[in-house]
Amino acid sequence: MRKATALFLALSLTCALALPSYAQEIRDIETVVSLFSDGSARVVQKWDVNVVEGTEWYIPIDNLGKSYIHDFRVFENGVEYENDGRKWNSNRSLAAKTRRCGIVEKRGGDIELCWGQGEYGDHIYTISYTIDNLVQSYDEYDGFHWHFLNDEWSVRPQHASIRIVNETGKDAWYWEDQNSCNVRFWGFGMIGDSRLEDGTIYFESTEPFRRSSFFSALVGFDKGMFSPAVQGDGTFAQLREEAMEGSDYDDETLSRGDKILGIILLALFAIIPLLLLGWLVFAIIRRIYRKVTGRHYDKKVFGKDKIDGWWRDVPLGGSPTALYSLLLSGDLLKPDKNKMFSNLVSAYFLKWIQDGIIAVEKDPGKKDRVNLRFVKEASEAESEDTMENTIYCAARAAAGENLLLEANEFKSWSYKNDKAVTGWPLAAKRSGTAIWKEASPEERCHAVEFKNFLNDFTLASEREAPEVGLWKQYMVMAAALGVAEQVSRNFEKLYPQVMEEYVRQTNMFDTTTTYYVLRSLNRSSSAMMSSAMERQAQRAAKAAAARRSSGGGGSISFGGGGGGFGGGHGGGSR
Repeated sequence: MRKATALFLALSLTCALALPSYAQEIRDIETVVSLFSDGSARVVQKWDVNVVEGTEWYIPIDNLGKSYIHDFRVFENGVEYENDGRKWNSNRSLAAKTRRCGIVEKRGGDIELCWGQGEYGDHIYTISYTIDNLVQSYDEYDGFHWHFLNDEWSVRPQHASIRIVNETGKDAWYWEDQNSCNVRFWGFGMIGDSRLEDGTIYFESTEPFRRSSFFSALVGFDKGMFSPAVQGDGTFAQLREEAMEGSDYDDETLSRGDKILGIILLALFAIIPLLLLGWLVFAIIRRIYRKVTGRHYDKKVFGKDKIDGWWRDVPLGGSPTALYSLLLSGDLLKPDKNKMFSNLVSAYFLKWIQDGIIAVEKDPGKKDRVNLRFVKEASEAESEDTMENTIYCAARAAAGENLLLEANEFKSWSYKNDKAVTGWPLAAKRSGTAIWKEASPEERCHAVEFKNFLNDFTLASEREAPEVGLWKQYMVMAAALGVAEQVSRNFEKLYPQVMEEYVRQTNMFDTTTTYYVLRSLNRSSSAMMSSAMERQAQRAAKAAAARRSSGGGGSISFGGGGGGFGGGHGGGSR
């Protein structure tokens, strides 16, 4: 009997623990603010909630200034609530408030929008009201700073979105840059983002509200877009200054909101769902498997996923661009695009040195450094490879009038011309694709087999020394693969006399200098790409910061938002 009782209690406890826990929730508040030409606005909110306690929902709205709120309505399931007007009585039972709504007028003109919760459980309420004189006239702009969502909720919203819609019948709102726009907008008080899309302003939270979270929007419009009925107090600049105090909109680096959002994203990645974690584990295992087994080639490109043979002839017509494009497109291990492109640039430079287009010169100031001098006319260096021509012209421009490309000159040029440089890897991929697409799957496999051959050159059973002309082609392709120095050292061990002849024909002084040139070409090309990427990142961050501060959208500032009208403290259920 005792065992049966104990078992019953254990099962009861298990079932109790298995039951879901319910709490009062505001899952989402979706707000649409429609602005009309006289400066009035119709606000429509959709509340997605779960009710487990209390009798009513309420929204305090204080500090109305010259604005006035009226025509408050509530709908649920298409049925409109009965309206008590501005005589709502909060001291009633749940049943007495069910399917009713109204406004509480408080001292000083403050109000509360209220409606009955109805039965406990899930509800989706649609509430709406009109704000007269939301948009007011200021000296430079017409606009408003209005608090649409309060802080210190009794039940904190998990998500909120706000749309501000143009119903004036006049020109669409646009923002191209701070000098070409007719609307400027800033959001405050919650972690989220804002944007202008198809003439509508969007604000959206990206994390649940905290106790101190709220939302206010500061919006300014060019004159002539509205005909406001009232004149705002002070200037728009003063309204903006008060709102901006304590915000991060004027930061030139990452805003506080961006940093907080970054921390949140990191936290989310730290607690990702098991399903996503399982997918990541699977992806890692699959990558390891592909790498270990060698089955990491795309069958659609090569006809098979494992290519482990050798090929001694130079593939793809000796085009380093085609080799770069093929391996970038067909390797399922997803190689580093920028690193591979740096190798391709090194291959171009080595080709120019071998063809006598560029000469290697020892730096008179530093014994351990060499410079590159352009010794032929640009027209003599023209190639059928458009990407090669592009890089050549850029390098020649970087060298300056003396045509001497010294250390860091190409890096500096790349930093100043980052927009062009960061587009080169994709351009090279497209250019090379046109070549390898014409090759058969078997010929494409030869490119990978050639790569295997260069990597395993010292293991080759047939060690017939290639002529210097063929070796030059080998070296260019090896540079494109990022293994030129390694391959040349292996080659010298087997064929020192051929290597000596190669050095003599390319005018690279000696083998030590040759190895240094190969190493420095690779290092300089990597620095060139890194410099452009760094500049691009700086430019993007600066542009985003400038856009945010000048009212073009971006992350919402959690700080700031002082002053303005509407809103207040508290709200939720009671």
